[in-house]
Amino acid sequence: MLVWAFRDQKVESAYDPHADALTLYHNVMALPVEEAAAVISCARSGNIPPSDPLMLARWTRGVCLLREIIQQPMCELSIARPERESPAATAA
Repeated sequence: MLVWAFRDQKVESAYDPHADALTLYHNVMALPVEEAAAVISCARSGNIPPSDPLMLARWTRGVCLLREIIQQPMCELSIARPERESPAATAA
């Protein structure tokens, strides 16, 4: 999926990227900088997993963190409205 999003779909520069590619992109951007850079670099080149030991460590950590992020439940947002004052409070 990472290769598909970053190399095939070119999510970073696409005018109207696929929604799944965009979701992956935003989640990769939420990773620590070094891990995100490793994941993006490897995905762009299709070199998954990388052969360089340091890059492999960063890529592995990045993919593990990405999996944890993606597995989190979606939150539900609601609009909070100000509480109305009671008539007794305004009469005083």
